[in-house]
Amino acid sequence: MSELSHRARISPFQPETVWTLDGAALVERRGPREQRFPLSNLTVFRLARPRAGGRRRVLTLAFGRRKTILTAQSYVGPGRFDDRLASFSLFARAVAAVAADLAPSSGKAGPRFEVAGVMAAREGLTWTMGLLAFGAVVMLLFAFSPGMLAISIEIAARMVFLLILLGAALPWVGRGQGLDPHALPDDLLPSG
Repeated sequence: MSELSHRARISPFQPETVWTLDGAALVERRGPREQRFPLSNLTVFRLARPRAGGRRRVLTLAFGRRKTILTAQSYVGPGRFDDRLASFSLFARAVAAVAADLAPSSGKAGPRFEVAGVMAAREGLTWTMGLLAFGAVVMLLFAFSPGMLAISIEIAARMVFLLILLGAALPWVGRGQGLDPHALPDDLLPSG
């Protein structure tokens, strides 16, 4: 029985990476190193849409804090890439189907299947909120400096107010475009 796999060289300084679907696990082999990712632990399946309608695709699979990135093109040399979209599409469809079938039985909410943008609005808003919170803490620490009490607290209060406003808007900011794991669009992953 042949196993389903996809291979690509991601960068000039790394050996070719081989991703294999081994039952309910994704196996990533890069040189002598091997990593196993149980598909029942998949949290995000994010497929990057090419900007200019080219054949380049990137699939990011997140397993909690761990993630792996698959590419449809393999690095050959400076400015040269080998197109492997056919095996990439077949492999990505298989991973999506297996992960979607395993998710309900694992008792968790299941993975998110989405098309990635350059930077999702929700992610940008989350980063902005994090930086505002960090800035507010720094301003409060400056309040312990001589002569900085009033101005530091005033600036920190304004930052916290903005943080509250952004936090209130967060539930209405959409995530990436959702995908049906059993019916991935042919324009993203050609089936033939």
